[in-house]
Amino acid sequence: MKSFLPIFLLALLSVNFLFSGCSQEEEFAKNPLESLSFSADTLSFDTVLTTVGSPTVCMTIRNNGTKPIRLSGVSLKSGGASGFRINLDGISDKSYTNVDIPANDSLFLFVELTAAEQGTNKPFMLSDAIVFQSEGKQKQIVLEAFSQDVIKWRGLTIHSDTTLTADKPYLIYDSLVVSKDVTLTIQEGATFYMHNKAKMVVHGSVKAIGSMVAPITFRGDRLDEIWTDLPYELNPGQWGSIHLTSTSFNNEFNFVHIRGGVSGVVADSSSTDWMKLKMTNSIVHNMTEYGIWSCNNKMSISNSQISNSVLSTISLNGGTYDFTHCTIANYQMLPLNGNGRNGFTLSISNYKQDVIKTPFPLQADFYNCIVFGSFSNEIDTLKTNQASWKLQFKNCLLRSKEFTSDMASGCIYSQKPQFVKTGMFLNKVSGEQERDFIYDFRLDSISDARSAADPIYSGNYPFDLNGISRLSDGLPDMGAYEWHSK
Repeated sequence: MKSFLPIFLLALLSVNFLFSGCSQEEEFAKNPLESLSFSADTLSFDTVLTTVGSPTVCMTIRNNGTKPIRLSGVSLKSGGASGFRINLDGISDKSYTNVDIPANDSLFLFVELTAAEQGTNKPFMLSDAIVFQSEGKQKQIVLEAFSQDVIKWRGLTIHSDTTLTADKPYLIYDSLVVSKDVTLTIQEGATFYMHNKAKMVVHGSVKAIGSMVAPITFRGDRLDEIWTDLPYELNPGQWGSIHLTSTSFNNEFNFVHIRGGVSGVVADSSSTDWMKLKMTNSIVHNMTEYGIWSCNNKMSISNSQISNSVLSTISLNGGTYDFTHCTIANYQMLPLNGNGRNGFTLSISNYKQDVIKTPFPLQADFYNCIVFGSFSNEIDTLKTNQASWKLQFKNCLLRSKEFTSDMASGCIYSQKPQFVKTGMFLNKVSGEQERDFIYDFRLDSISDARSAADPIYSGNYPFDLNGISRLSDGLPDMGAYEWHSK
């Protein structure tokens, strides 16, 4: 349960009323409820996970009259049975009597909720009310929240082949570990709420097979807002990463959404004789380090969006890779501290980028992809003569210098892809561009990526990430999204 204390210290400094604190000689206002104004008639919470304390919601009650008023009672209508809690002037209780508010003054009231489990798989509505009473009259402020039962795990290790359903979301504290030689199968629609620093560590393999209508989601567990109209959902770094260790192979991610972590997928060095990760129709978005970081692995990634990271969006350190119809983009800007990115969208080397610089052979092929971002050059290539190097781009839109003909063909350089939204909006009052942290990497109608893909490589992916046909006009677009008129 979160503490009220920091907010209450502010309240105690700002509010001048006391319980029964007015002078006995002062004349209280008649019909006191008529002198009161409330900052809200209803206090609504975002979805709250059961057994987990909610964020604190605050409201003000102001005496607009010229005389002090006395409320005979302030209480929760349910008596606290609903799970809602209130705090008035730094004191937590279910009810209060003889609450005085001086003339032209206010009091703060704080509300929290810890919802009990309801034994249902679907979200359910909880409601209550705060009742203000005086002289036989009353005023009610409605409290309401949707709550969701969850399966809560802390430091859980899976030791045998297991299938996780989507009946209820999973709330992960610390870690979820898949043992070596164990396969974890995740059904479509499953959601994993990852607590601060929580991570998934895979020594075996994960088969996460979602669908377009019911993707599998990994995200942070904060469901409230940083500030008005900016949910924590848009803030990166809320949890750790999905870590594929050196013994992990044959991982499959299809229609998987991974967002808001430190890194999306971190893959330790393994043999390139076996597939480390096959990812299709997926989104990895909004990280404080990497979208995908891999050292000496075999991966196939297609029809996917990898976007927005402080460090490289994709970092390949040796290994064998193919990317087809991917949108790899980086316009990262952090909501809480204002700082942005400092790494390339795509970083490729034939050695591990650390102090030792261990060399690994590299082969990386990109077909019908977009690699773009807010820097003037978005592709960093680092080579050593101690390992082989093979890199090719075919029919890609690249924000980079032009590559030689043996490395690239049919490519477009530095022409803007004209994404629909890159985290900015036009303030109609000031006329200036401002941040809203909303991103939409579909193509605008004037994009140079339109009709520029090679149909040969589109045949295996006839539909884009949103299910739009690439082949209906015979002129597929680059990237994960096919433009279509609305």
